[in-house]
Amino acid sequence: MFIILHNPLSKNRKAKRTTKKVVDRFKRNGVPFRLKSLLKIRDIEQYIKDTPKEIKILLLGGDGTINHFINNTYDLPIKNEIYLQGNGSGNDFMRSLKKLHPEKQHIMKLKHNEDIHYYMNGCGMGLDGKISHLVNQSKRKSKFNYFFNTLRSFFTYKPRYAEVSIDGKLHTFKKAYLVNANSGQYIGGGIRLTPKARLDDDMLDVVVVHRIPRLFLFFIFLTVYFGKHTWFKRYVFYKKAKHVKATMFSSQIAQCDGESFPNTKEYEVSTSGKYANFKVFDFNKHT
Repeated sequence: MFIILHNPLSKNRKAKRTTKKVVDRFKRNGVPFRLKSLLKIRDIEQYIKDTPKEIKILLLGGDGTINHFINNTYDLPIKNEIYLQGNGSGNDFMRSLKKLHPEKQHIMKLKHNEDIHYYMNGCGMGLDGKISHLVNQSKRKSKFNYFFNTLRSFFTYKPRYAEVSIDGKLHTFKKAYLVNANSGQYIGGGIRLTPKARLDDDMLDVVVVHRIPRLFLFFIFLTVYFGKHTWFKRYVFYKKAKHVKATMFSSQIAQCDGESFPNTKEYEVSTSGKYANFKVFDFNKHT
């Protein structure tokens, strides 16, 4: 028996098509299920508590849906098997999950403006925050939309002075474009920003892009899709860490798994000490 939890707003409402395909396949194969919208669950923590252990949960959605689920069930010892089926515009966490197949995935802890937020994939501040904000404001979310807003941001974003404390050691960057601390390899619908990241290694992969001439920035952006930007060590700082504190001394837009946070000057990230145990849903095994 499966409970299918779906977010009808994922992928700018286009998720309804994917949800219908999943439901139709369950029906064709005679697999018992119950379909439930996440928007109609007032208390997801209590809902999971009340769900018998033997019932499997299939979560349909993208990074934002997973992020919402984690933040609302963080303190709950989940007894059910939780499966994922990509149904969002980015699905970057799913990309890493399918590629690496970790048995467990570390949950990261983000502190910004005195608020605590948990995430599975990645967070950042600067250029990528601005891009994420523009994408979220768009009526349609797609890879082309992300690419278009990336180009748009390249020509308008001004690099800033940044201080980044990594496991207690201070690093300064005169002209930083972005400061990211990721657990997964991908952001922005397939951009492989942190190619060495692993979901289960209890570490953050920190990337600072800085000092790049604006025209060369576009060239490096093209190499990011293949994870080759780390070759340009003069412009790309890359390090693994367990604790990161990043500061830009002017208001920036931060992002965390696609959710944007305006008016941010500083964020702090650390490993939370807790793990999730998401599994990739396989139709052939379960239907």
